[in-house]
Amino acid sequence: MFHSGVYSWLGLYFSQRYHLGDKGIGLALLGYGVPGMFFGPLFGHLADRVGRKRIIPLGILIGALAGAAFIPRAPLLWPVAITTVLSLGYDMSHPLLAGISTSLNPSRRGLAMGLNSFSLFTGYGLGALAFEPLLKYGFSTALAVFAAFQLCLAILAIPLFGAEDSSAEDHSKPVGSSGRVQANS
Repeated sequence: MFHSGVYSWLGLYFSQRYHLGDKGIGLALLGYGVPGMFFGPLFGHLADRVGRKRIIPLGILIGALAGAAFIPRAPLLWPVAITTVLSLGYDMSHPLLAGISTSLNPSRRGLAMGLNSFSLFTGYGLGALAFEPLLKYGFSTALAVFAAFQLCLAILAIPLFGAEDSSAEDHSKPVGSSGRVQANS
């Protein structure tokens, strides 16, 4: 979940590497919201079709590749586009993980969502905290370490999430207060 943490220092990246001011940084980071806005429903349908647990490692991998793609010094349009790709990885992993955590125990969805939010913001904070000291060695070094760490997480996510049995979860039937699936009337 660290690819949301790298977002917290992208403003500094655009300021120092491309000498952008406040408005320029805001415009450069604008693409971070695009994938969720336009592709969120598509990711939901894809997750229903192939399984959420298969898409999460892919989202983490996309975050790793996006982190690595910030390393080369390129024209400004490149990192602006990569910001959107970084968000694509985020949008493929975080909301689907929330769906998994809330489906674990239907009678305790509040607790599950609270734990999911805690892990999300812990990842966001730790991502920023862990990689900030690396910035003294330059953005390229910090981004390379970030990308390598994300790649390791993507590899670990494959066996962690495993194959999802879509028949085990029948979302077409409402869940009662006891957490048991009720028959449709």
